Amino acid sequence: MRKLSTLQIILIVLFVGIIIFGFFVSRKKSNIDTNKTQTGATMLGTTSLQEAEQKQLQEKTDMYIIYNNAVDTLDVAACEKIVGDDKLKTECIDNIYSALASREKNITFCEKIQDTTIKAHCMNSFIYDTAIASGKQSDCGKITGDNDLKKACEKNIVFAQIEDQSFSWTISTCESLTGVDKDYCVNRIKKDTDIDLLQKGTNTQDLSICGQIRDITMKNTCTDTVYMALAMKKQDGLLCAKIVDAGRRANCNTQFARVNDANILQKAITGNNLPMCKTIITSDLRTKCTDTLLLKQWVTNKDATTCNKISDALTKKQCNDAVKVILEQINK
Repeated sequence: MRKLSTLQIILIVLFVGIIIFGFFVSRKKSNIDTNKTQTGATMLGTTSLQEAEQKQLQEKTDMYIIYNNAVDTLDVAACEKIVGDDKLKTECIDNIYSALASREKNITFCEKIQDTTIKAHCMNSFIYDTAIASGKQSDCGKITGDNDLKKACEKNIVFAQIEDQSFSWTISTCESLTGVDKDYCVNRIKKDTDIDLLQKGTNTQDLSICGQIRDITMKNTCTDTVYMALAMKKQDGLLCAKIVDAGRRANCNTQFARVNDANILQKAITGNNLPMCKTIITSDLRTKCTDTLLLKQWVTNKDATTCNKISDALTKKQCNDAVKVILEQINK
């Protein structure tokens, strides 16, 4: 067997290497083409999905626009334009019927509502409005499934009643209430009752009525006012001492003293009793008493020096003017 030359061996190795290199290059290109194909398909699928989601979102937006416009205009027929969302369509119709029931004050609209929760709310709201308008707590009992609304109904009717001056209320009016609402109601009725007793007690000057007042401040105001009125009426200054409030007591003493002084003034002038004027406590009445009697003395005695004893400037001027006239008549 003939041996291959070195050159032949080298050529054979190169040939085999070229074949192997070509195989790997061809396989790599095939893989690249496959990857490109798969990537393109993936991108195409993603784009289609985004477009579908965008379209679905736009459709939902359009339906909500129809919903809002229908509810704003209370147009039931417009709700029928909502497609692909029966729940939204029903909600649209129900809310419009609920609004119409409130606006038209017609409970038959509530009866057309399909959703049980919205229907119950509509019916209860209508019952609430009717109860408030009638002012009857018993109507609040017709509210079902909403205890908070029922309590609010009863509370508002009671509060409206105790604010109404023509309503004859008692503590029992507050029985349907609880907690702070009941406390407010009871205290308000007690206060209003006390105000009525205060007015009645002072108008009739009846101390026994004042004694029925619960609020201590109002009770003292009532008794103080009555004692002051009785002190003036009976001319009894000792009644002023029974007045609780210091300011009112001082005022009573002042008023009583003035009334008493006015009586002394009248007696002194009528009896022409100048010394009696000195017993008058009120300064202006004492001055009036003294000046009046001094003027009378001058008229009687024609003593010009008497005018100088008069304190009131106007009375003194009258006295001096009278003296001047008399002197002029004498000099003629």
